[in-house]
Amino acid sequence: MSDEKSLDQQIAETSGALEVLFDLREEFAQWAEEGQDDSKREALDNVLGHVEAMEAEYKRRFEELKTRA
Repeated sequence: MSDEKSLDQQIAETSGALEVLFDLREEFAQWAEEGQDDSKREALDNVLGHVEAMEAEYKRRFEELKTRA
């Protein structure tokens, strides 16, 4: 039973992380669109790419945890 609770906790934590990453991605995407010069836009695009990669990894982890539940 403790393993199941731990799995539920992992699922909840991963879901929460996904929500945060989604919000960050949306905000960075907006900032990148509003960037006034190329260097700022490029920097924001790089940050956005990193957040998107993290979001994809957390989605993968979430799906893996859900299959174990």
